[in-house]
Amino acid sequence: MKNPSFSFSLLASLVCVFVFPAISSAQLQDAYLSGTLTDPSGASVAGVRVTAQREGGSSAKALSTDSGVDGNYSLALAAGRYHVVVTKEPFTAREAEVTLQPGETLTLSFRLELAPMASTVLVTGEVSPILEEQSPAPSSILASEQIEQRQTVTLADLLYTQPGVSIARTGPMGGLTTLFLDGGNSNYTKVFIDGTPANEPGGNFDFSNLSLDNVDKIEVVHGAESALYGSDAMSGVIQLFSHRGTTEVPSFTLYSDGGNLS
Repeated sequence: MKNPSFSFSLLASLVCVFVFPAISSAQLQDAYLSGTLTDPSGASVAGVRVTAQREGGSSAKALSTDSGVDGNYSLALAAGRYHVVVTKEPFTAREAEVTLQPGETLTLSFRLELAPMASTVLVTGEVSPILEEQSPAPSSILASEQIEQRQTVTLADLLYTQPGVSIARTGPMGGLTTLFLDGGNSNYTKVFIDGTPANEPGGNFDFSNLSLDNVDKIEVVHGAESALYGSDAMSGVIQLFSHRGTTEVPSFTLYSDGGNLS
């Protein structure tokens, strides 16, 4: 004859083992966050990392997923408030704060913007930034890493290493320096610094006084760009991007040096 107390204990144990964990798991993942990620043209972007960190939680417990080939992503999360970060090179990171209720399915979609300072993004070739590989005009980009590796001091010496660029200098360093792009006259190349035209009246530009200590990126676009930039851009366009700040409040660095003949 079976022992009733033993049967009850066995049943209670089975309930604890199989039912309670299922309930706890359902409580931990009772909401969903999903959406679609696209580029500036509206095309789907795959491989975008989406990270959700719960408010007050540690970064080690943040949940992440990557978007699929269709640009869609989905995360199963416990109810609560989350800080969502969307990242992928060469796009600008996007952030959002969301609150998920139990059983809720929230849609959070983003149209990602290209990061102008990325080494694969061309700002100068079209009206809006595009990937360099999508540019119809021949172009080259020198990012901060390449500028540092070349170990050159002046802009003219660095540009001289680029295809289609010839440099003429009157005398030693500091003399009048002009640039000839793809065989065009020296006044056929439009020069921009952070989006501002820098050519003198008539299209001339003196490269002698430009050093690289404050340059983060250089773009060279070959070909007639007159439709975008006027008659000064008959041979092409060169654009310089200066250093960008990284602090939330303005800051400065003071450096001094001294010594004697020893």
